[in-house]
Amino acid sequence: MHPRGRSDLSGQVTVRRTATTTVLSLTGEIDAAVVSDFETEHGTPEPVDAIDADGVTFLSVHAAELIAQWARVSAAAGREGALRRPSRQVRRLLELTGLDGELAIPPPRAAPPG
Repeated sequence: MHPRGRSDLSGQVTVRRTATTTVLSLTGEIDAAVVSDFETEHGTPEPVDAIDADGVTFLSVHAAELIAQWARVSAAAGREGALRRPSRQVRRLLELTGLDGELAIPPPRAAPPG
């Protein structure tokens, strides 16, 4: 079991760094507890080149605000911080909360013909 009694199905928020990019990455079920654990471990938001949320299966309002905070810090620092490949669940919650207007989100990919 994970801290706070969560199962292995819980989500994860990480910051991935390479020589040229920094990416905030979210996968799985991102609830308020996952956000709290990440914020406790990582501290304040930092500028990132992208926010990757394609593996998210559930997103809480707390998690949507986390994405928006990191995007704001990135924009203020002159970094793109675009939300790339957001899952359908992520897109929907951002639309419902109005946070989609604050984020650089590429349009969804069209389904291949045929």
